[in-house]
Amino acid sequence: MIEANVPGEATQTNVETPQTITVSMILEDLENGIDRNAIKEKYSLQAWEVKQMFEHPSLKGKKAKKVRKLSFNFIDDTALDAPIPDPAQTSIPMDEEASEPATLGNVSDDWKNSFE
Repeated sequence: MIEANVPGEATQTNVETPQTITVSMILEDLENGIDRNAIKEKYSLQAWEVKQMFEHPSLKGKKAKKVRKLSFNFIDDTALDAPIPDPAQTSIPMDEEASEPATLGNVSDDWKNSFE
């Protein structure tokens, strides 16, 4: 047996509208790429309710953030002597020279004193 959605027929899921929906909940949804239609479905709302909700000053004009992620690793290998990064690397190795505090070297005393 094949079931089909008939236009105009409600296809209601078992999602209940929460008692309270906050502006921060909606902003978080938008930040996560959830658009108005998905918010409508997520909270089981009517279209007019979503429209009215987005008339609030904190939500007015807000849209879902487009979450785009490359399907591959993109590496700039054009720099000379650029090491190829290890995706499993969890720390940055430091030279002993780099860990010492920077000095002003051969800079005149007048110039050094202007920054003190």
